[in-house]
Amino acid sequence: MLHFDMSMAILLLLGLSFHLSVLAQPSAVAPPNSWKVSDMQRTIDMDNGSSILPILDHRIMSYKTYFGFYTKDGNSFVLSIVIFGLQAPVIWSANPDIPVYRDAILNFTREGDLLLSDNNGAMVWSTTTKSKSVAGMSLDVSGNLVIFNQDNSSAWQSFDHPTDTLVMGQSLCTGMNLSVMTSNTEWPSHRVYLSVQWNGLLYTFQFAFYTKLFEANTGSSCSYFRNGSFGFPQKIFSLPFARSLQYMRLEPDGHLRLYEMQGVGQDSLMVLDVLSTEMKFCDYPMACGNYGVCSKGQCSCPSFSNFKFQNERLPSDGCVPLSIPSCNQAQNQQLIQVNNVSYFSNSVFLLLASSTSEIVCKQSCLTSCNCRALIFQKNVYGSDGGYCLLLSDGMVILFADDSSNRFLAFVKVQVCVAVWKKYKKNEEPLFDVIPGIPKRFSFHELEVATDHFSVKLGGGGFGSVFKGKVGRQTIAVKRLEGLDQGMEEFLAEVKTIGRIHHFNLIRLVGFCAEKSHKLLVYEYLSNGSLDKWIFPKSTVFSLSWKTRRDIILGIARGLSYLHEECEQKIAHLDIKPQNILLDGKFSAKVSDFGLSKMINREQSKVMTRMRGTRGYLAPEWLGSKITEKADIYSFGIVMIEIICGRENLDESQPEESIHLISLLQEKARFGQLSDLVDGSSNDMRLHMQEVVEAMKLAMWCLQVDSSRRPLMSTIAKVLEGVMNMEEIPDCTLVPSFESNNTVGSGSSYIPSESHLSGPR
Repeated sequence: MLHFDMSMAILLLLGLSFHLSVLAQPSAVAPPNSWKVSDMQRTIDMDNGSSILPILDHRIMSYKTYFGFYTKDGNSFVLSIVIFGLQAPVIWSANPDIPVYRDAILNFTREGDLLLSDNNGAMVWSTTTKSKSVAGMSLDVSGNLVIFNQDNSSAWQSFDHPTDTLVMGQSLCTGMNLSVMTSNTEWPSHRVYLSVQWNGLLYTFQFAFYTKLFEANTGSSCSYFRNGSFGFPQKIFSLPFARSLQYMRLEPDGHLRLYEMQGVGQDSLMVLDVLSTEMKFCDYPMACGNYGVCSKGQCSCPSFSNFKFQNERLPSDGCVPLSIPSCNQAQNQQLIQVNNVSYFSNSVFLLLASSTSEIVCKQSCLTSCNCRALIFQKNVYGSDGGYCLLLSDGMVILFADDSSNRFLAFVKVQVCVAVWKKYKKNEEPLFDVIPGIPKRFSFHELEVATDHFSVKLGGGGFGSVFKGKVGRQTIAVKRLEGLDQGMEEFLAEVKTIGRIHHFNLIRLVGFCAEKSHKLLVYEYLSNGSLDKWIFPKSTVFSLSWKTRRDIILGIARGLSYLHEECEQKIAHLDIKPQNILLDGKFSAKVSDFGLSKMINREQSKVMTRMRGTRGYLAPEWLGSKITEKADIYSFGIVMIEIICGRENLDESQPEESIHLISLLQEKARFGQLSDLVDGSSNDMRLHMQEVVEAMKLAMWCLQVDSSRRPLMSTIAKVLEGVMNMEEIPDCTLVPSFESNNTVGSGSSYIPSESHLSGPR
């Protein structure tokens, strides 16, 4: 029996002697069965004040592991596996970021699926083991939850889905992430992680686009945690040999630490910082927290006359400004220079910085509400130019000691002065109330920058886009045409893009609002819009599956940021290939926020007039009340277009194939999804299994009932390989309007082209 063998293996790894009577069969249950939190009577209290309502337990020698509902406050619960002890180490969690409450139910269904539902009956988590001949589930000595089939082999096990902890005997394999779990509201979970790549072990700090590869000619798809070592055959991190059960955890400060259980009544002992041979203290991005300066293993603040430690006893928690810059008093702000520092990572600086002058760099920070600091690297040739990185809200503001004199660092501070403002009669106060506005250009400046708008890049519903240059920076200028045309959308774009920063969102450089002239100035992306690459006029060049998959993931991450990580939810409302731009490395950036709507966290829906683009609108637009889930539907369509290499509505196709989503629905019902994959790409055919799985993910996004569509963060996690996709309930992707004479039965809702948007 597989899970019995694992228990034996752990004991042999430890080199411990035992009598056979000590090793009992793991605790096990058979389906069907269910557990409601409020009905569970047995509670195991831990020494740290937490407790668990156990479903399964297993004792071996002096250790006991529990699987059940774990709680720290007696109100919210996480389905977890815990080793009993002073600190009650949680070694695995099913729903770490989505706690449930007392009316939640865990069902072990007759079909073999382990399903966690909240008090409303909505699914929170599932093993997706339905129809796998499941016979039962057990918890073994190592803390591995195993769902086994009729042959006593594993159909699913928690060891294959790690959270932040590995137990000795466990492996980290391709497709798995060991992720930091944190309650920090500023930096969500799953953004700092270890993953196995073909060429080694990759450490990722997503907030700052930082990665570090521990290279190895692996020859293996897994990194093994054995007694005395962790890694691949050719790349080993040496560990102290175990005297008792060991586990390693990737912790909120980014360190991977090894712990060893010390027996009943004793806390587990931290025995090693595993990556310390490869990473020094200051190599960890959050070594000294926000605004912290890391130097030779010590943390300090940029200036103690303007900053203080967030926690005097823990300098590594970072620093806070003595006066936080206010958007309402931007005129009272100034930049103070911080000597002998640079950005924490030179490679990340080079990735994010833009070419400009020192003066422009400083002015950009002062005129941007959300800019908190800047790093400027002088040009090595002695000219006025260089590279500028603006650090703003939503980004990590991390410094490192640097005495090379190649970098200038400045932080923004609030100066307390009394100011009287006299308004002129001809002022346009409209833009004075916009928080976080970027640089304001004059119309003449943009005329010169674009050579009188001579190089047209494209056109849309609000105007045309032109190529230009400011200093050494190439820009794209969107000129809104007509005195009042698109004013609401123009304000939305300035307000929205001007104060958010994400790698997968287009960066607004500035704007112009001068009498009848309304223009937006964006960063220029050399590969243009996505539609030119997935709907090519020539089949000479075709995007590889990896490139397409990376583009899909980039769009998902950008939308996830808009929907879930901004102070207010932002619904884009016009996701289509023409609004996805690609840089020189084919990294995707979501653009055109002219139709965006902000949604308060308390609101479930926002009322808005119908808008968007024919062929990409979600069915709920018929009701006029929409949520960010409308973006998820449009994302699903774009995802299918990327995979199939054709437009959703293509009137050049035979009549029965004009509507791609209708065709997708039909092919899905007959198990023929591969028929729709872009036939011009041999690489797509080589990765057919993965491509078909991605099509199923798109179908999840295309559910007619918006409540059944996943969050964008869930989609990103599935694409990143850190979460499994739940089983699609059905293949109905096209709503039926039999009672509506304006839309034929069996066809999706396809309104006429909106005057508010058009191809770029």
